Amino acid sequence: MADEIDEPAPIMMHNFGNCCAELKDAMSGEEFEPLITVAEDGVLYMSVGLIDLEDEEDPGMVDHPLFFCPFCGTQLQTVDEVRAKTGGENGVDEDEA
Repeated sequence: MADEIDEPAPIMMHNFGNCCAELKDAMSGEEFEPLITVAEDGVLYMSVGLIDLEDEEDPGMVDHPLFFCPFCGTQLQTVDEVRAKTGGENGVDEDEA
C-alpha cells in the first residue's frame, strides 16, 4: 500500500451571500468577527449566543444553521441539505423538517 498523504480538506463551494449585498457584507468580516459564517462542512451558520466553556477563559459561540437570509428572506439552504452535510449533528430538531 502507498503511504497516505495528508491533504487539506476540500474547499466547499457555496453561493451564500449572492442573494443581497447586505448578507455579503455581513459575512465579509472586514471590520469585525462575522456572526454569519460558512463552516468547513459547507453549512451557513449564524451565531446566536455565548456559552461558558470549562477550562476556557473566553466564552464559546453557539451557532445555529441559517435557512433564510435575514435581510431579503431568500431561502439559503434546507433542513435536508444541512442534515446531509452534517450527518444530523447540527442542532436541527427532527420537528423542523
